[in-house]
Amino acid sequence: MIKIMKTKKTLYFILLQVAIFIMSLGGVCSKLAGREKFLSTKFILYYGLLLLILFAYAIIWQQVLKEISLSVAYGSKGVGILYVILWGTLIFDEVITWNMILGIVLVLIGVYILTFHELKEKKE
Repeated sequence: MIKIMKTKKTLYFILLQVAIFIMSLGGVCSKLAGREKFLSTKFILYYGLLLLILFAYAIIWQQVLKEISLSVAYGSKGVGILYVILWGTLIFDEVITWNMILGIVLVLIGVYILTFHELKEKKE
């Protein structure tokens, strides 16, 4: 029974990361739309895609919150910074600086500590 609960929790953590990944794609659509002429076909296409992304994210987020505490779920949203920097580099040719790497490392450490602390409290 405990093994099934751990597996279920793990699946919801993976689903949380998928939701955060999907949300990061919304930022890409926003930036691409911002480069287009207002109400042009591409502008509407990018914003329509953004709305679909936000819809998918909202559905997944609600399902995750059923099984994972809000503090862990919200704290984990910091991982999205990693995806945003990745998209900025791959799609928009932005440069990754040492300050950005340090920031990512600090955020990931914080997410780990929050998640580990939360899971440890649940066991005790």
